[in-house]
Amino acid sequence: MSRVLIIGDRLIDHYKFYKRVRHDPATVDVPVMKLIKEIKVDGGAGNLVRNLKELIDIEVMFFHRSTPLKIRYYIDDKFIWREDINDEILRSKEIVDEFINEIKDNDYVVISDYHKGTINYKDIKCILNKCNKTNTTFIDTNYVEPEHENVDWLKINYETAKKYTSEFRNNIAQKVSKKINSNVIVTKGSEGFTAFLKDGEQTIHYTKDENKNFVDSIGAGDTFFAGFIAGVIYNKDTLSSLIYADVVAHLSTTQLGTIDAVNKEKADVEYLKAQTTVEEVGEKKYVYRTFDNV
Repeated sequence: MSRVLIIGDRLIDHYKFYKRVRHDPATVDVPVMKLIKEIKVDGGAGNLVRNLKELIDIEVMFFHRSTPLKIRYYIDDKFIWREDINDEILRSKEIVDEFINEIKDNDYVVISDYHKGTINYKDIKCILNKCNKTNTTFIDTNYVEPEHENVDWLKINYETAKKYTSEFRNNIAQKVSKKINSNVIVTKGSEGFTAFLKDGEQTIHYTKDENKNFVDSIGAGDTFFAGFIAGVIYNKDTLSSLIYADVVAHLSTTQLGTIDAVNKEKADVEYLKAQTTVEEVGEKKYVYRTFDNV
């Protein structure tokens, strides 16, 4: 039976919420705070895992090592600053070898690389070399390297794509794809995404309506990736998987940070509400998404 195997940088997202209660009597411009609550959840690749487990009903195995801590401080519900502790992870050859040895036919193989140190480029090459035609492979990263060649799906953000190629906007995903022979998704936050499908030589430009319920975008990239992988697993066609990914990411931005994962029931309901218009111009497909809330 198919499984999802994920290797990547697990972080801990620690949220601390304070309330101003008074000012220091000796220094009137210094507020006195009271800690109201604090929450710890898995972040980084751990956030991807949490969301994917909510969206699919097959086994998800997560391979990771130590856990850098990211503390986000909120005062009166306003995000003030972030403190990072132990930001680097020492690579473990044992974990990488265990992951490679665990890959079996028909498994989905996912690399979530925050460049904290869990894996290096040589590891990525070894992982991809272990996979065969029955495996579907995914990489989410903020760098593009030759070792990513032939991965089935590479997801990067727009800033990463700009660093890797001199192309802007319309052909940026295609340029990356031609260099590494992979399907490429370039996310652009609130502006949507661009994808290039190598087999059909097709570019998808995806835009969307304004998110009027936006709270923040922390973890949205992980939830997009989880939604896309879920779509692929459930045999949705590529465009439908991309729309599902966008819907899952949309839902994640309507709540605070990575505290709550997006569950399948809510994602499926919202996916059914999504309305898309599609215009095809040669090898390009322009998609616009809105929601039918009637």
